Amino acid sequence: MKYKLYRSLGDIDKDVKKHELVAVEFGRDIDEVTDDLIKDAADDLAALPEYAHCKTAAYAPEPVKEFRRVKRYQYEMTGIVYPPNADKNILIDFGIVEDAE
Repeated sequence: MKYKLYRSLGDIDKDVKKHELVAVEFGRDIDEVTDDLIKDAADDLAALPEYAHCKTAAYAPEPVKEFRRVKRYQYEMTGIVYPPNADKNILIDFGIVEDAE
């Protein structure tokens, strides 16, 4: 299976056509590529100039929740930016498309 990771503009349900492809992973199933997708999301955020001096991480992918309007993705995950001097962390949604090769 092929798993394409897209970074949203903050909210996975908004401006879906503007989401940016940031990584592609191959594996038998989502569990096999989970660690790679987490690393891909965190590395993508760390590479953005606005987050240059921040720590980054991501939660594991999970199936897209029922309340979501977006139908493009089979999985979603959240990237986290930890600014050094801020009251809040920044959360960025990622969507994952699962394709048979």
